[in-house]
Amino acid sequence: MGNKQLSKTPFLSICITSYNRVNELYRCLKSVDSIYKDLIEIIVSEDCSPKKEEISKIVELFISETDYSVLYNTNIYNLGYDCNLGKLIELARGVYILFMSDDDAFCEKALDKIIDTLQKMDCAVAFSPFLSNYTGGIERKFNKTMLIPKGIKNVKKYLYCAILFSGLIFKKKFIMDYSSDKFKNLIYFQVYLFASVLYRNNGCYIDLPLVQCINDGENAFGISDSSEKNSLLADRKSIYSNLEYHKGLIRVIELFDDENGTDLKNSFAREYSLRAFTGLSKARKAGQRELIIYWNKMKALNVKLSWIAKMYYWALKILGYRVCDFIFDIPKKILLGLRKRQVT
Repeated sequence: MGNKQLSKTPFLSICITSYNRVNELYRCLKSVDSIYKDLIEIIVSEDCSPKKEEISKIVELFISETDYSVLYNTNIYNLGYDCNLGKLIELARGVYILFMSDDDAFCEKALDKIIDTLQKMDCAVAFSPFLSNYTGGIERKFNKTMLIPKGIKNVKKYLYCAILFSGLIFKKKFIMDYSSDKFKNLIYFQVYLFASVLYRNNGCYIDLPLVQCINDGENAFGISDSSEKNSLLADRKSIYSNLEYHKGLIRVIELFDDENGTDLKNSFAREYSLRAFTGLSKARKAGQRELIIYWNKMKALNVKLSWIAKMYYWALKILGYRVCDFIFDIPKKILLGLRKRQVT
């Protein structure tokens, strides 16, 4: 399904994953806002969800309302998140690919400035800040637009910027040969792509919020046909759910290290320990028992926790979350702020 096809190679392919989210997808599509209609194609890859007929109709509606080139694909069977990203890469014709989740939206007028910057800066991978409905703030934020030199140093520094795949931009020629097959159900194929591309090629940071991370859609992880049924992946309200997701993230980092002879996992472990407070604090709010269970599950992850994570745990256990939230909030913000202000 599609409407007009661009006569020339599009500059940007906006690639949207879709699963069982009808209204959210329509909101996402309607948020595409650019004067460069002849440079953009929009691709939706629906992953054989129970609501695929409703999704098909909503895409048809959008096509009837828009001047953008739109390609709609529905997989004949459920591929899962990672392999659906691979499908989008296969379908895209653009020089650049911009990944987007169907339950997020573009910030008004941001696409024009992003395209302008990409045309001026020669980079293989790019990212920008996003507005988070969860925190109410701007995340993935640094202090200025900048080129990011290739190499493992900057892979380590910016790895967490790839956790949210919405808004990640790749030059297609640098990712088209990477297979998503071995990442099925790991849920972090984009992190591998980000690390692999930035390891070998220059990237850039564009200091302009591009995406509003709404993240209000139904969760398919752990319940879709392709998934190994996993109640902790499926129930994002569980305090232990994020640890289940971290297993896949750690495995992706291990695969990268195995292929490249690098030590990305060690630097990730230090950053992971620094960021561990939020999850531990949530567990402590649920009770002493839940904190202990959470800590044991965290220790069981295949990653070496530093003294910082251990300090968080014992402080929460002894002092409680209210005191610790106050104690650690200020130095945490200062430290993360200093890290963000560092430029390459």
